[in-house]
Amino acid sequence: MTKRRWREATLALGMVLLLGAPSVDAEDYKLGIADRLKVKVQEWPDLNGEYAVTPDGVVSLPLIGNIDVIGLRLNDLTQEISNRLARRSEGAERPLAAAEIVQYRPFSIVGDVQRPGEYPYRPGLTVLQAISLAGGYYRPEVGLFRLDRDVAVARGDIRTLSIKQTRLIARAARLTAMLAGRSDILLPPEFNEQKDNSVIRAIMESERAALGMANDAVHSERMALDEIKTLYRQEIASLRGQIEALAQEDTTIQQQLKDMRSLSARGLALMPTLFNLERAAAQIANEKMSLQTAIVRAEESITLAEHRLRERDLERDRVNTRDLQQTKEELADVRARLRTAADLLAEAQISAPAEARERLSDEGQRPDFTLIRRDGETTRELAADETTLVVPNDVIKIPKIPSKAYGTGNSTNLSQVENPEERTR
Repeated sequence: MTKRRWREATLALGMVLLLGAPSVDAEDYKLGIADRLKVKVQEWPDLNGEYAVTPDGVVSLPLIGNIDVIGLRLNDLTQEISNRLARRSEGAERPLAAAEIVQYRPFSIVGDVQRPGEYPYRPGLTVLQAISLAGGYYRPEVGLFRLDRDVAVARGDIRTLSIKQTRLIARAARLTAMLAGRSDILLPPEFNEQKDNSVIRAIMESERAALGMANDAVHSERMALDEIKTLYRQEIASLRGQIEALAQEDTTIQQQLKDMRSLSARGLALMPTLFNLERAAAQIANEKMSLQTAIVRAEESITLAEHRLRERDLERDRVNTRDLQQTKEELADVRARLRTAADLLAEAQISAPAEARERLSDEGQRPDFTLIRRDGETTRELAADETTLVVPNDVIKIPKIPSKAYGTGNSTNLSQVENPEERTR
């Protein structure tokens, strides 16, 4: 064996040991978009590395440029790399290239499997193996633990929502009583059949206490207004008494002025005395005016206090009306959620176990599978079974076992849902 042939054989053996000898299926595999390759050329270390087939269908390698690989096998690709490097080396020994696929382009699986989606392809993959990669056929959770858990969760939701519904009904009754100015809350019609329930009694007592506190606050405000009005009215009465006293004094002074003016006309009165009387009369007039002004101010204060109380009552009514509307909206939402929880309870107790039992019993009656395969620019559907070989880019459709329709005759009646308050009787 010549030295050159010995060297080529040694290099080839090294490449096989390095990358692993491909299987027959891998050798027949034709490259396509999204495949990822590992290339090794011992004489050209700059070429060594991993490369992906681009959406244009090429592999871009340093030094030798793009290679169109769509439809090529690995041997074809390595031959092309060796040829290009040989041309580039201009007569030097022809380099040996090796390549392997590190990641195949994916296939897809949809339908009645545990984890539908896209998965990497591998040579020799069958439909059954693809189903296994996707977690197997869809299996409903029919364990007693899961069913018990769902039932417990649904019942817990119903209990919580029922208590909230009771509180909202009682709150709405209190707000209605406050808007009507009543001192007590009428028992809501929803509680007529449960008036002896201890939980409902406790909730109603709490709302009555809140109503009592609100009424006490209103009463305190009105008492404070009455006290203010009483003080102002007492002040007004005092001022009017002072005005009356000044009026009597003014009458006396006016009589004296009349007498003094008569004497003055005959030259018998002293002018200083007349002046003092006129000044006293003017002072009394000023004091009477000041007292009248104080009375007007006191009456305005009474009117302002009454106006503020009316505004406070109107603001309280606005707040209560808004709270009542919000309470009614929350109550409607809770009732809708209660109906949903009751439906979920019925599904957990009846529909889900029945459907699961049917699926398990019919598992062996699954119809054939369908492969959607792209062939160039065309796409076609192929009938398949569990042993059919899959190729890259295939879409595997797993048919679903049809379930029988279940009637709603066994759905839970909301009026018969376990009431949380009944548990406390």
